[in-house]
Amino acid sequence: MATEHHQSGRRIDRRQFLSVGAAILGGAVVLDACGSSGTPSSGGATSHPPLSKEPGNLSILEWGGYEAAGTKAQTNGLEAGKTYTAKFGANSITYTYITNDDQALQKATAAGPFDIMHPCHENLPDYVSRGLVQPWDTSLLSSFKQLNPYLVSKGQMNGKQYMIPWDWGYGSLSYRTDKVAAADATGWDLAWNPKYSGRISLWAGASTAFEVAALKLGFPHIDQLTPSQVQTAKASLTTQKPLNKFYWESEYSQMQPAIKSGTIWIAYSWQDTQVAMKKAGIPVAFMNPSQGRLSWLCGFMLGAHTKNYHHAHDYVESFINHNASAQMTNLYYYGTANDTVKPSEIQDKTLVAALKLGDPRAIAGSDVHLQSWSPNRAALELAWQEVQAS
Repeated sequence: MATEHHQSGRRIDRRQFLSVGAAILGGAVVLDACGSSGTPSSGGATSHPPLSKEPGNLSILEWGGYEAAGTKAQTNGLEAGKTYTAKFGANSITYTYITNDDQALQKATAAGPFDIMHPCHENLPDYVSRGLVQPWDTSLLSSFKQLNPYLVSKGQMNGKQYMIPWDWGYGSLSYRTDKVAAADATGWDLAWNPKYSGRISLWAGASTAFEVAALKLGFPHIDQLTPSQVQTAKASLTTQKPLNKFYWESEYSQMQPAIKSGTIWIAYSWQDTQVAMKKAGIPVAFMNPSQGRLSWLCGFMLGAHTKNYHHAHDYVESFINHNASAQMTNLYYYGTANDTVKPSEIQDKTLVAALKLGDPRAIAGSDVHLQSWSPNRAALELAWQEVQAS
């Protein structure tokens, strides 16, 4: 059966991202340089055994909450993957969980090999340069033509489609409106406000923590920090640490329950927290900071050494098709790469407008910061370890 190798999973426990020498959420500038707006090569040059000759036992590196429908691990109601499990069964799928983007790269490097991985695009250059992934054969994905060309281009390097985009969204601070004064909730500085000491929880991801600090400090290039800026951001995060109740790793088992109980009032999160708290009757707002929100794009990568080449393509097709994509957006309120999903199909019209869910280019808008590849990943990791040890 689908099994959980818990390392504190998220994306849902997702968007829990980050660890050794890599980077977080893909950047418009960096990956625009890596990608190509033209048609990517299919990656089908190598001969692969037919599906009937493959073992069919998929090993997937995934965020908690994104497991295929039909597996025992899927408990949130996601319907993506149900066409795959209906065809091949669920017992041969094993999930290893991502808790943050750096940690995802670390696991992909040391704990694999995986047939499929679901990281975010900022680390794409690292997965490719480390030989962890191979291009997809997009001709084997019948719904590929439905995907937004702009987001598709973010998954390309050297003219090849290394990532199939699926989900995108924002990162910001969620806060209890019955506990936090509106006048205090205007920017990332809220996480440093001593008035709320012990009621704050930042995410445990190194890259994201430094991006948040960089925005708070007003640095213009949050993923291209100079050595001096890294040290300044480290000092700022060290100052913030005593105010922090805990650094969360799991969205569903740590962060969201703590907001519901009132243990914390302020937390780094994605937009789905606002939806979950609304359903629970908890008054929570998803801040639009004066310095801008973070934004992210994630998708599926194909393991370089998979023996389940065709099964992997069938699995991803069962996620990126119209019905699966629309249901994911209505469940988690993340954007989808499938262009055939229209705003009229999304149930909460207020959130559609507030989050611009009908506009995939919103993640690269002037009021947001698309998380990007960081060339100084090792320095950030070391600095983050020093923050945590302080």
